[in-house]
Amino acid sequence: MRPVDEGVEVAATCRAEQYNCAESVLRGVCHAQGINLSDHGRKMATPLDGDVGKSEDIFCALVGGVLAIGIVKGRMTPEEDRLTAYEITGRLHRIFGEQLGSASCRILNMSDFK
Repeated sequence: MRPVDEGVEVAATCRAEQYNCAESVLRGVCHAQGINLSDHGRKMATPLDGDVGKSEDIFCALVGGVLAIGIVKGRMTPEEDRLTAYEITGRLHRIFGEQLGSASCRILNMSDFK
């Protein structure tokens, strides 16, 4: 595992290079966790721009974090634990809302994705 600051720097660099919020967060977290994200893994965050297909609903940086939680704490078989991933995701959502006041792109970003 690498220092969190390295992951933040990777995410910020990705964002500056025009990757969307979900792509940037996912890449930054995986970097900090020492996880080699496959090409397919990197691609899965692309359609989240504009917060799920430009719907401007849930903030895609939050969704990128949820995807990263799945990579780190997700399961490979139905018999494996899923509750840990649920608990961490719930905490992320709660903290995100507390810190930023909302999880909505429409409220936080105020961009025109149309």
